[in-house]
Amino acid sequence: MASLLVNNIEMRIIIIILLFPLLGYTQERLVLNNDAFLNIDGSAYLVIDNGNANAITTLGAGGNIVSEDETDVIKWNISNTTGNYIIPWTTNSGVKIPQELDITVAGSSGGSVLLSTYETATDMNTPYPSAVVNMNFNAVNKSLFVVDRFWHADARSYGTFPSGRMVLNYDPAANELAGTNTITETNLQAQRFNTTLGHWETYILLGTNDAANDRVTSIPFSAAEFFQDWILVDNTNPLPVTLAEFEVGCNEELVDISWTTTAEINNDYFVVEKSYDAITFFELATVLGAGNSNTTINYSITDNLNTSGPTYYRLKQVDFNGETTYFEIKVVHCSSAQQELFSGYFSENNIVVDYLSNNLKELDVVLYDVQGKLIVSKTILPHYGKNKLDLPIQLSKGMYLLNLQQGTQSNNIKLVKR
Repeated sequence: MASLLVNNIEMRIIIIILLFPLLGYTQERLVLNNDAFLNIDGSAYLVIDNGNANAITTLGAGGNIVSEDETDVIKWNISNTTGNYIIPWTTNSGVKIPQELDITVAGSSGGSVLLSTYETATDMNTPYPSAVVNMNFNAVNKSLFVVDRFWHADARSYGTFPSGRMVLNYDPAANELAGTNTITETNLQAQRFNTTLGHWETYILLGTNDAANDRVTSIPFSAAEFFQDWILVDNTNPLPVTLAEFEVGCNEELVDISWTTTAEINNDYFVVEKSYDAITFFELATVLGAGNSNTTINYSITDNLNTSGPTYYRLKQVDFNGETTYFEIKVVHCSSAQQELFSGYFSENNIVVDYLSNNLKELDVVLYDVQGKLIVSKTILPHYGKNKLDLPIQLSKGMYLLNLQQGTQSNNIKLVKR
């Protein structure tokens, strides 16, 4: 088996390196000997075209490959092979942080894995990888509970992705672990960014903490969950995105209250609270949460309409440990007097529609002539309270029918053009 031996030198990779098989039964290897450095830089690819786990090998005092950017990658054409693939990552300061990809079930239809890692410029974990959109929990940035480094493992061109376990090592120095971060090292576990859902998987904290050796081991990845971006997070502060929306609206004699979660972690229950002045709230209803969930869940309750003035609602979420989170206050102005909601009249070459909107549902405005022929149809999005719509239109003298529909509220108004 032929080898490319790198011994006590530094190589700055600025072009693609391809390691092709030399003969039918021989494949090249990259051998790093006696603490040699290989520096991948300038958005370069180091392509390993040998699918065996020993295609990258370290000897003697070991070896070092420096990435330190998402786009400075090793493209390892692992194909349909299994084994424990060890990438001898090293930080810019010379600290060895190897990554292990122990593939126990091979992928299908060939394929490769793009691997890189980088320390972030700040304790707020910026810049993010290209697929990551935030580090938030309920709109609060939780970056200070995360090791200041991302790991990238992107499977490409497979029919079915491989599966197995991973090991992530980190630099325990201040630049990654300490600084302004608030991390208990023995709490560190792995978390992955679900690119399908667009957020960090909330209740899925993976791997076994090995703080004595500055690493997290036995991090499982399945074929269906081979996501590309990983972090190490203090497991008392994972990075979920929980509440997708919280809506309140009028529905005849009722108020509809609904909310949606895309993920939940340790969620015991919700409390819907109500107020008539936005200052003093009282409990309206308690709704059990899902505990731990990584799917979209819709919740809803109704409240009786008992005032024509504004009514305020807010949502409180309670964890199993008793910690609470409040979400924004919503207000509605509801009325049961539908006949007072809409009015319309001609004003020169305009139809003027005055209406009171109890919610933010779309308003459909449709005008017919006396024979039932459609003249104009328009849909608008109102705001709460009084609204005025000017509808410029050239019409001959005669009678017309104006139909206004918003949710379940509807009015037909006869208009006469003189």
